[in-house]
Amino acid sequence: MKKYCVVHHLVDRNNLGDTDKTGIDYRRVRSGVNDDESNNHGDYFHLTTNGKNGEHASQELDRLFLQYQEKYPSTTNEQPMQLQVNFKRTMAVHRSHSDIIARFTFEELCTTELGSSDYSAIANHFQIVMLENIPHLNLKYPDRARRFITLIDELYEAECCLVCSAVDVPDRLFIGNSSEEDSGTGSYKSTTANDNVSPDGTMLAVDVAQSRGTALSSLASVRELSFAFRRAASRVLEMSSNSWWDEKL
Repeated sequence: MKKYCVVHHLVDRNNLGDTDKTGIDYRRVRSGVNDDESNNHGDYFHLTTNGKNGEHASQELDRLFLQYQEKYPSTTNEQPMQLQVNFKRTMAVHRSHSDIIARFTFEELCTTELGSSDYSAIANHFQIVMLENIPHLNLKYPDRARRFITLIDELYEAECCLVCSAVDVPDRLFIGNSSEEDSGTGSYKSTTANDNVSPDGTMLAVDVAQSRGTALSSLASVRELSFAFRRAASRVLEMSSNSWWDEKL
């Protein structure tokens, strides 16, 4: 059939990184990011390492939040706003404005007992979400990584615009081995989906219980989170890009 027909490879927008068989991540292409240091983290993604003690990133978020306060001066919400969630439950949003923009810290959203229904309520209420002080994520606190991934998925599906401040670029936020971060050496290794996986896609293992001295259950967690995090990082890059903002706002 290929001999007589033109074949088009369809891209599943919900797959890992919106990537086709050529390995091109079209979300990254649309966001205009590249692998060098000139633009590897998006237009509305700010590194806390820029400026003394992250002052640059904080100032950028302050500036944008103030911009929307001035743009909609007569519609300020009473603080904290009580946002309706499923099952007749509410959550407090301490910094928001005009039902357009809300500002949260990573600790507020990803280290507390929140889930997809909370994130969905935020995503469907606000057009712009600001997320501050995203740390490196690792298997020492897997729930934080999973909450972050769930939050990003909900924001993406609702087509929200995203502003972030973080300790590193999206591609280097997830660290597969928590001991690397705890060692204090400052050397961080971002785990990819191919780590500890053979070329044919099977898990490398010495025996049934261990692989390279690591329990297979831990490797499964690394593999699961690294795949999901690559998709989340790709979505973060797109949602924090000028092209996405121009299209969605």
